[in-house]
Amino acid sequence: MTLCRALTAEDEYPVTVNGKLTLLFTVPQSDGQAMAEKESPIQSVMLDETDDGYQLIVVSGLSLGSACSKFNGDEINRRFFDRVEVTVTHLEIEAQNVPCTTDYPTVESVISLGDVFETGRTYTVSVNGEETSFIAR
Repeated sequence: MTLCRALTAEDEYPVTVNGKLTLLFTVPQSDGQAMAEKESPIQSVMLDETDDGYQLIVVSGLSLGSACSKFNGDEINRRFFDRVEVTVTHLEIEAQNVPCTTDYPTVESVISLGDVFETGRTYTVSVNGEETSFIAR
């Protein structure tokens, strides 16, 4: 796949496949420390019904503080009919013995799940292993 324009560091970019948002990622800075993608610790997961379907409100943490980690994005996997798996990630500095801040920032993400759910059926949503269920209306 060829991109029509250059990507800008620290901007978020959505990836849409067959009209559905499947991935959101952040471009790392090229002049900074090498960073590795890690699954984010999840503080809370809330499911909300909207006019456009369902959405998740996810609060995740940045394990190494604001100086050494930053939000990366999320990925939605619908490989099972009655299960939605979401992975929320952040980037962490790979180097050891780097001074990091002791704060523990959290990030609130609103993740659209769409409206392709069969009325009356129970669905399980897993976000980095934290699960919640709902009955589609």
